[in-house]
Amino acid sequence: MLQYKKYDMPQTIEELFRLLERNDGAVDIVSGGTDCFAREKDSSRHPDAAIDVSRIEAFSRIERKGDVLVIGANTRIQQFLNDQELIECVPMLRHAAIYFADQQIRESATIGGNLANASPTGDMIPPLLALDAVVHTLRQEAGKIGGRDIPVSDFIQGVGKTPLARGEVIASVSCPVLEGYGCAFKKVGLRRSLCISTVNSAFLVKVDSSGRYFEEVRIAFGGIAPTPARLKAVEEKLKGARISKAQIQEMADYIPNDIVRSRSRQEYRKTVVRNFLTAGLLESLAEIGILPE
Repeated sequence: MLQYKKYDMPQTIEELFRLLERNDGAVDIVSGGTDCFAREKDSSRHPDAAIDVSRIEAFSRIERKGDVLVIGANTRIQQFLNDQELIECVPMLRHAAIYFADQQIRESATIGGNLANASPTGDMIPPLLALDAVVHTLRQEAGKIGGRDIPVSDFIQGVGKTPLARGEVIASVSCPVLEGYGCAFKKVGLRRSLCISTVNSAFLVKVDSSGRYFEEVRIAFGGIAPTPARLKAVEEKLKGARISKAQIQEMADYIPNDIVRSRSRQEYRKTVVRNFLTAGLLESLAEIGILPE
């Protein structure tokens, strides 16, 4: 069991920052806390104090603002499977949530925690990268609470590394509401049950009005380098291209040779990337009723 000398559950953002100031920022910020249990055997890896933000209502809101959906950091992964607004507005995240651990963990794990943990194989991160999502943070400076907006592409800076400063917390993440896109999520791991990803990937595909040409493609991979990556060269090559199985299979030639920068099992990961690229594009097209010949 994780043990802290001090454990607080603020109700408001103001109370949260009073507690952070009192502890000089040297605390674990938790909501579901599922990632903290990985450190359970080594108590030296966590501070003496924890602040549980799960009761801060402002961090739990889900609100659509025009063509953008703002998702509170406390949003549980299971909600992406149950909440109708999330299912309709960001179906890409539902695809990823299906493969996220099991229901017991999904009921506790949060979108904010998955980002803050900054694992190269975090299952929600490639979908957020493909969506061009933005992380919204809060911090207190000179007695005033302010925030900043950080694209997900800049947020994961390495294994366990983010740009979060001491005393800065994730408040929410915003995603564009993309209509008419087919999507897919694919992952592979070393076991069947509660699979932790070795490689994961997210695909978003939109076709033109004729249904014969790619209008936009977004492809993101995790687990192949210290940070998640978009396959920009493939995305650009497919934009405006005629849809066919042959065209999709040719895209393996446009995967950068250095895309896999993991320190282990590089050839295996390269094979997974090639196979997922083809399968992910075909599954995304099938979701919107396009079956290439």
